[in-house]
Order: sequence, then C-alpha cells, then structure tokens
Amino acid sequence: MRIKKAVAVIISAVMVFSLSACGNSNKTSDNSNTAVSNPKTETQQAADVSFPLKEPVKLTVFMAQNSDVCDIKDNVVFQELQKATNIEFELITAPGQDAPEKLNLLLASGEYPDVIMGPSLTAQDLEKYGVKEHILTPVNDLIDKYCPNIKQRLEENPNWKKDMTSSDGNIYGIPSVDSGGVGHVNSPMKYWINQEWLDNLGLPMPTTTEEFKKVLTAFKNNDPNGNGIADEIPLTGCINSWNAEPYLFLLNAFGYFDTNYYYLKDGKINSILDQDYVREGLRYMNDLYNNGLIDPAAFTQDNSQLSAIGNNPDTEILGVSGAGHVGMLFDINNIERYQKYAMMLPLQGPEGYQAIPYAKSISVGGSNFTITDACKYPEVAIQIADLFSSAEWAVKGQIGIQGKEWDTADEGTKGMDGVTPAKYKFLTYQTPAQVVDAWWWTYRGMEPDWKVLVETQGDIMDPANFESRLYVETMKLKPYAADVDTIPTLLYSGDDSASFTQYKTAVGDYAKIAIVEFITGKRNLDKDWDSYIADLNNAGYGKMIELIQKTYDAKK
Repeated sequence: MRIKKAVAVIISAVMVFSLSACGNSNKTSDNSNTAVSNPKTETQQAADVSFPLKEPVKLTVFMAQNSDVCDIKDNVVFQELQKATNIEFELITAPGQDAPEKLNLLLASGEYPDVIMGPSLTAQDLEKYGVKEHILTPVNDLIDKYCPNIKQRLEENPNWKKDMTSSDGNIYGIPSVDSGGVGHVNSPMKYWINQEWLDNLGLPMPTTTEEFKKVLTAFKNNDPNGNGIADEIPLTGCINSWNAEPYLFLLNAFGYFDTNYYYLKDGKINSILDQDYVREGLRYMNDLYNNGLIDPAAFTQDNSQLSAIGNNPDTEILGVSGAGHVGMLFDINNIERYQKYAMMLPLQGPEGYQAIPYAKSISVGGSNFTITDACKYPEVAIQIADLFSSAEWAVKGQIGIQGKEWDTADEGTKGMDGVTPAKYKFLTYQTPAQVVDAWWWTYRGMEPDWKVLVETQGDIMDPANFESRLYVETMKLKPYAADVDTIPTLLYSGDDSASFTQYKTAVGDYAKIAIVEFITGKRNLDKDWDSYIADLNNAGYGKMIELIQKTYDAKK
C-alpha cells in the first residue's frame, strides 16, 4: 500500500460479498457453452503475466469475511487460487457488516489496498474515486488484453459495456453477474408452502389473497402436522436476507412492489410507496397479523433463525415462508421434508392484479472488483477478475470440490433446459449453512450461463437437481412477469450523485420501518397514512423520483 491524499468519503449502503473462486493456468472461455483452453496472447507472453506466474508477486487485497464463509485463509478455493496464480495475498479483512465502514476509513486515510474484492462500489462511487480522485485504475485496456471471459460476456450483452462505463469513457471495475444473468435470480420474491399440509386438510393450492387467508387460518387451527399441539407457524420469513421478508410476495398481489421503491413504464419513473394499492396490501397483511397468521418474529429474526424453524426436529412446524430459494429454509438433503414444500404462483388480489417482479433483461453497474492506483501489477490483478468469470471456477466456488460435490456429466445427458448438452453434475448439494468442506464462496464474477450446463436426470425434486428445480420453478413465474420496463444503469453526476444517495438511503430506511409498523398495527393505516406520506416526502421521496426521471431522460 502507499499513502495517497484523499478526501473523506461516504460509501452508500452496499451488499457485501467475499472473494470468490478463481482459475488455473489454462484460462477458460465459455463460448458455445464449452470451456476451452485459451492460449496466451502476444502481450501476455511478452509481459509474462500468465498464471501461474513464473515469479510470485504480492497483492494487498481488501475483502469481507462473511459469517457463512470459513476463515478466508483456510478456504479451499482461496488456497487453490494461490497455487493457480502464484500470487502472495496480503489480506485486509473485516466482518461482513463492518466491511463498508472499514473500507471507508481506508479510503479516507489514503492507506488503501491494491485491490478491493467484494464490497460493492456504486456507479456514483466509481465516478468519485475513478473519474474525480483517480484512486481507481481504468481497466478498459486491461480487459481487452487479458480478459477473454469478460470480453465474451460483453460481446454477448452489448448493453453491459455501456452500463459499466463512467462519464469519462473509462471502466473502473467489474460487476457481479450470477450465471449470465438468467435463472432463478430473475424472480426471487418467492413463497414456499407445505404441500403436505394442504393435502392433509383437503385444501387446494391458493390462487387468490382470500384463499390464502383461508389456508393460513386452517394451518393455524386445524393441526395440519397431526401432533395434537398448536405449534404450527402459518406464515413467517426473516430480515437482512435474500427476499425473505414476508411482505414482498404478498404486496405484489395488490400492485407492483420492489425494494427500489420505483419502476419504469413507457418512459416514466413511477413511485410505489405512496400508492393506494400499497396501503390496501398493508391493510390485508395487518388483518393476517391481527388474526395470528403471521409470525411476529418474521420482522426481527435472521436467516439462521428462520432455517431453525424449517429444520425443527421430528415434525414440520413451518407452513409458508418467503425466501429467494427453498434451501434458505431447511436442509434440502433431508429429502422427506424438502420434497414437501412447493413454490406458490403469484396470488390474485381483490382488484384482479396478479404479477411478480421478473427480470426479462438485466443491467449491470457499479463494481465489486476494483484495482487502485496503489497496485503495481494491474495486469495480474485483472486476470483474477477474469477467472471469476469462467464456468469452471464458478462451479468450484458455488458447488464445491470435484469428486465430492460435483463431477463431469454423464455422456449424452442434457442440462436443466432439457436441450443444452450437460457438462457438470451434482453429486450432492449444500446450502451455505450446510457446507463443511470449507469451500463455500459468495462472490460472483461476470459468469457465463453455467447453470444450464448442469446435468438434470430423474426426479426434479431430487436434491442433486436443486438448481434445475429452481430454474424450472422460476420459468413458471415468467407468464406472471410484471408489465414494467428494465431500468438501465443510471449515472448521477455532481451534486445529483450526493442527493440521490441521500434520498435513497433515507427513504429506504424509513420505508422498512413504516411497512412493518403498519403490518403489526403500531401505525394505523387510516389515522397515520397522511403523516406517513408527509414523512416520505420529508425524506426526499418525491425529489428522488424526479431526480431519477431527469437522469433517465438525459440518458435517453
């Protein structure tokens, strides 16, 4: 590291990830769904920066130490990374929740590392630290010379390069893309329901909000698990996890809702939080809560506490829960329990609305891999990002160790779409909480669509077909995709950048509190709605919508 004069910084709220899997001496390009050997370019030969390096170099790297990842130095993937690259890593780590603050202090002091891997920087952050302060190194030429996998992603998705480009025409970081941007992450606001309980009580799968209330009432009162104890939890969820808040799925039965709190349609940026349909959705949920159908802990517990409910010994006590995927709720290798839970389709609300947020295309922006001007070997560092963007190392980082968790697919088998020839197969499947082999890695590079290469044979409910099941389930949601447009990555410049960050943070913090208080009855939807709207505007909600519209119009 070296000292650089820098002004104090404010980093917007970020989603923190840790270092992910990386590659070997033959970098892979995932063209045509096949990993192929990529020969050195003339530049690489001349610079001698191909992995493994003939002579080791040292890189200082800042990353987050997440609770669901073993100590980074003990991590199998990190150890493979060191061997594959011959890089000596000097790690600067911080617990996941503390990483943004620690990075803030490092940047403000000028004592910053060569590489920042994991903590996300927004497009505004890249503008500040790249365009204005020149702390970050432009990677345009580095991508062109050393990154065949990233180049392939940009060729497949021409809009991504534009999304990644700052106002001066430079690219200052590499964003994360899960499996090419397709798959179960396209629609993560899911509900999972105990199908066995429905069958035990002779109830059909609910299709409307009225039917759903009847199901929850039966789950609460009619002993669906048959143990003679009123221990059933009709509906729950958790906070600070991935789409597990119980209100996300249900509010979409009344109108479009997501946690951006705005959406684009026909060139217009529309507000969400101040709409009457949100009020009616909260009224419905308040009624469920008052009838004891929503678990109060759903608004305070974390994912580990939620999974403890799902993994309750001996008998199921969980009726319905929100979760981005069913593996967040319990051990999917407990086949008997795992196979009892079905994904619900979006419910039709009282006004006939029936849709769910579904990414029909994606934009990328910001970065979770950046190189600072303290780095003496940017041509080496950028190739780590490229390794993250190969199928081979995505599988290692997300699925585990070859021969234990996965292996090469059987000859002649197909991937999860039923068409693409398979390349990999799962031998077992572990969610982060279940990993014991010290390999789990949460960072995603600009991955290709590697999940489509995973062999799918036999029962889709077999845990070995877990990713395939999630893919199939999410495809069922596509006909219910909300009729909104994809918002491109927007770059706020100058004072607008600070204003947007201020508005978004204030509005987001306030909305989370107010939504829960309306559901639980701490606030009254009739008496307190007007003051809620006034508080939203005081937090800058209206100004935020206007600023987004202005910036979108300028981009057009």
